[in-house]
Amino acid sequence: MSEAGVIIALQRIFLASRWGEWSAIALARVWVFLFVPLLIAVNLGTPKERHAVREALWSAGVALLAGEILSLFILRARPFLAVQEIVAMVPTPLTSSFPSLHTAASVAMTAALFHANRHAGWLGVLITFGVVIGRVTVGVHYPTDILGGILLGLCSYAIVRLGHAALRKRKHVR
Repeated sequence: MSEAGVIIALQRIFLASRWGEWSAIALARVWVFLFVPLLIAVNLGTPKERHAVREALWSAGVALLAGEILSLFILRARPFLAVQEIVAMVPTPLTSSFPSLHTAASVAMTAALFHANRHAGWLGVLITFGVVIGRVTVGVHYPTDILGGILLGLCSYAIVRLGHAALRKRKHVR
């Protein structure tokens, strides 16, 4: 099945009812904000967990910045603009389709949370999965945009984690 075919199939499922349509839009536009109470809850934990929250925020920031820069060079039209059969379920985003910034930020935060707290990490996976399904279903991302976002999120977390480890090592050398 083509990438457009995946989106069309998801839209047939979700657009079969008002509740389904509302669910897709909520997943695409609101679920990413579920990281706020999750990060607040984890921040109330151990020093390792508080540190993970800071790394999660930095990782998300790196992912968003890198994704915005990438999207300037990879000018991919949104699926609902490129394929006539795909329904536009949300207002047109102003950036290109690749990579998915929502996915990149979600994966970056989830990776950081997983490092410190497996339960919070699995909640992050659940939130991220909802965001991914929503972003594809509403027609703003192709599945490969999601894969690009996943890779970008993991790389962003790795950069933050390694950079922070290097800074700590440098601090102890002095």
